[in-house]
Amino acid sequence: MFRATKIRLYPTAAQQDLIARQLGCVRFVWNKALDLKVAAWKERRESLSIHTLITMLPVWKAGDYPWLKDADAQALQMTLRHLDRAYGNFFARRARFPRFKKKHAARQAYAYPQRVKVESDKVFLPKIGWVKAVVHREIMGAIKTVTVSRSATGKYYAAVLTEDGRSLPEPVRHVTRVTGIDLGLNDAVIASNGTKTPNPRFLRRSLKNLRRKQQSLSRKVEAAKARCVAAGRPVADLRDYFGSNIAKARRQVARAHERVRDARTDWQHKVSRQLACENQAVCVETLNVQGMMKNRRLARAIADVGWSGLVTHLEAKMQAQGGHLVRVDRFFPSTQLCSRCGARNADLTLKDRTWTCAACGTTHDRDINAAINIRQQGILQLKAAGLSVYAHGGGVNPSPIGMVAA
Repeated sequence: MFRATKIRLYPTAAQQDLIARQLGCVRFVWNKALDLKVAAWKERRESLSIHTLITMLPVWKAGDYPWLKDADAQALQMTLRHLDRAYGNFFARRARFPRFKKKHAARQAYAYPQRVKVESDKVFLPKIGWVKAVVHREIMGAIKTVTVSRSATGKYYAAVLTEDGRSLPEPVRHVTRVTGIDLGLNDAVIASNGTKTPNPRFLRRSLKNLRRKQQSLSRKVEAAKARCVAAGRPVADLRDYFGSNIAKARRQVARAHERVRDARTDWQHKVSRQLACENQAVCVETLNVQGMMKNRRLARAIADVGWSGLVTHLEAKMQAQGGHLVRVDRFFPSTQLCSRCGARNADLTLKDRTWTCAACGTTHDRDINAAINIRQQGILQLKAAGLSVYAHGGGVNPSPIGMVAA
């Protein structure tokens, strides 16, 4: 079983310079190889293989680019393999076409396939040496790859991927604890048992601070543009007029965004861990987040709550413990169905937070009713997959649509 551990690195000034050189060499090799692949296809309809590109590395080092020798050779080869994988993902319709890497990108990274050592308080990186680190968790298993990254705030990390030789646990065949969750904005997670997890709204709470720091950065950049124009230089040379104050302002903006991201990720891990520990199966509705983000009135709120990240963390935790994450189709009318009798209320609008079923007279909380319906539909999918599901002792309440009773 593969497991990744992210370690914080504290390199010295000399080591930071070496890491910057590694990042520059890796970026150059990626862009050079991508340019050659695109040109070969346009001119000769030829697809350059990964082996052809790897054999070009010694030629580049001995020719016009001797400074590539400063970088680790296997890290450069790993970059070409990543490019080949990016092409494969594009043709498999899993990602868009590979793009050229920018020198001033917010996050930059490169990977070592081997020869990395991890001890209790330091990490050995080829061409870098021993780097001080905070290893907060024991590294168990054989190290497969180590990805070194530098964030926009100037922090350095090493993501250590290990294989412990164990296989994933067998999925549970007899499910006794199953819940359904409905994802929302006012309450981020609504469970079928009636519990609601409020939306922390990390971004909204930080908007005032973000706005102030972003405006300060914008004023400094505009002043740099004015200096550039006054000197009669083209705007392309604008970076020559960026001083240390602009760099500080950029780091402040990046740190503010980083705090929001870290707080959201920590909350997602805690919520997903609680759901995974309490249940053997979790049923969740498949949402078209990309389509919902096109609504300009809700896009910021949807991005703030982070539904996709929450479901991704939950899926990984359920898989690691042998549980099941059931994805209910997005077109299943979970909100409109009465969870007691199965009647459908097609006239329900987004403003209706509670509604009464015309068939049985039951008054429903909109979100809890949706979570119960998602749970019932998920149980049907689990049964269709050949699993035995005992919901509330296995009691079944016949209904017009054949749903298992909540």
